[in-house]
Amino acid sequence: MKNGNWKLIILFSVFCFSLPILFFAQSSENTKPRETIVIGKILIVGNKITKNKIILRELAFRENDTIGRAVIPKKIKSAKENLLNTSLFNFVSVDTLPVDARHFDILISVSERWYIWPVPIFEVQERNFNIWWETKNLHRASYGLYLNRENFRGRKEELSLFAQFGYTERYGISYTVPYLTKKQTSGAGFSFAYSRNHEIPYETFDNQVIYFDDQEKYLREEFIGKLYYMYRIGIHNSHYLEGKFINSSINDTLNKITTDYFIGNETQIHYFALDYKFRSDYRNSKVYALQGYMYEFQCTRLGLGLLKNENIDVTNFYLTLKDFQKVSNRIFAAGSFRIKFSPNTFQPYYVQRALGWNNDYVRGYEYYAIDGQRFGLAKIGLKYEIVKPHIKSVPVPLEKFSTFHYALYGGIFADAGYVDDHMYSLYNPLANTYLYGAGVGIDYVTYYDVVIRFEYSINRMLETGFFVHFNAGI
Repeated sequence: MKNGNWKLIILFSVFCFSLPILFFAQSSENTKPRETIVIGKILIVGNKITKNKIILRELAFRENDTIGRAVIPKKIKSAKENLLNTSLFNFVSVDTLPVDARHFDILISVSERWYIWPVPIFEVQERNFNIWWETKNLHRASYGLYLNRENFRGRKEELSLFAQFGYTERYGISYTVPYLTKKQTSGAGFSFAYSRNHEIPYETFDNQVIYFDDQEKYLREEFIGKLYYMYRIGIHNSHYLEGKFINSSINDTLNKITTDYFIGNETQIHYFALDYKFRSDYRNSKVYALQGYMYEFQCTRLGLGLLKNENIDVTNFYLTLKDFQKVSNRIFAAGSFRIKFSPNTFQPYYVQRALGWNNDYVRGYEYYAIDGQRFGLAKIGLKYEIVKPHIKSVPVPLEKFSTFHYALYGGIFADAGYVDDHMYSLYNPLANTYLYGAGVGIDYVTYYDVVIRFEYSINRMLETGFFVHFNAGI
C-alpha cells in the first residue's frame, strides 16, 4: 500500500479518538479525597452456585480497606459493571450499609443466570445473516445441539459438548478453567473439534465469495486442537497465549479449479500455530458499551516449523482501539479503529481474510468480501437513548427467566476502510480503494447478552440497504 493511504487512515483514526479523549481528560475525577471511610464486611447474597471468591475477584476493594469518601460511588459503580461483565448474572446491586461515621459494610446482591444449556443449533453459514436472508436457503444452514455447562462447579469454569449437522458437520468439546491459582490470576483450557463439508468457498471474484458444491463427496475435512493459557492482571488487563494444531484436507477435485486454496496443488495442510493477545478493557459493558475504552494487541503466527512438511509461513499483527463517552444525559459517542498488518504478501486463500468476514466490515458493504493481506478500519457513531434500561417481569415458572432488562437506542454512524491486496485485486475492484459507509440505526439490548441492530446504510457506490446484526456496531 502506498504510504499516503496509511497516513490518511491514521489521520482519520486520530480524528475519531481526539474528541472522546478530550471529554475523558475533562471529566477525570480527583482521586485524592480528604475524608476516608473504612470498609467492614463484604456481604454477598443470591449466589446459589457461584462461589464467593469468584465475586470478590471482580472488586477493586477488600474488607478493611480505607478509601476516600468521594470515590465511593465510582468504586461501587465499577464493582457492579465488573460483575455484570462476567456474564454470570442477570442483575447485580452493590449497596453500602453504614456502621458508624467512618465505617460501612458492603452488600452485594446477585441474580444468577441459567447455567445449563441444552441449546438447539441453527446457524446460517454465510458471512453474515443478511447474505443468507437474500435466499433463505435452508441448505446453507447447520443444525444440532450444544450442551453447555457454564459456571461449572461455581468457579466460572465452562464445559461444552456439541454435535452439528447440515451444511457443516461438526463435533467437539471444550473446557475452560479461568482460575487455576489461589490468587486467581492464571487460567487455562483446551478444545478439540472435527468438521467436514460438502461445500466450501474457494475463491473471491468481483468481491463475491464463490463456492464449490459436491453432495456426493466431502470436499474438506478439518481437525483443530487448541491449548490456551490466560493471565489476568488485576481486573482490566489480560494476557492470552494459545497454541493450535490444524490438519485440513480437501478433495483433489478442487485442484482442477484452483491452485492457491492451500499452497500449489497440495490437498492437505497441517501446521502448528501460536497466538498471543493482550487486552486492556475499561468498558462499562463488554456486550454493549456506552462508556470507557479498550485496546488490544494480537500477534498470530501460522507455521512454527515443527513438522516436516509444515510449509505455511504467515504472520499477522492486529491492533484494536475503542473509546466510548457519555456526551449528555441520553447521548453517547463512540469511535473505534482496527488495523491488520502482515509482512507476508502471499497467503493461501484458506487463511487470508480482510474485510467482509466475521465482524470486520464497513457498514453498507455487508454483501461484499474484500480480500487482502492488510487492512485498516475506522468507525464513529452517535446514539440517543430512546428507552433507558428498564426491568420487566413476566409470568413464567423459571425464576431465572421471569425478570429481564431491555433498552433501546437510536443513532447515526459513519465507517471508513481500506484493504491492501497483492493477490486478488485484479478480479476484485473494491480492494486497494477507499471504502465509505454511513447510516442510521436502532439497537435493542436485553439480557443474556442479546443485541439486535437494525440499520439502514449507504456506501460509496450509493447503494443502500437495510441490514440486521446481532452484536454491537462498535
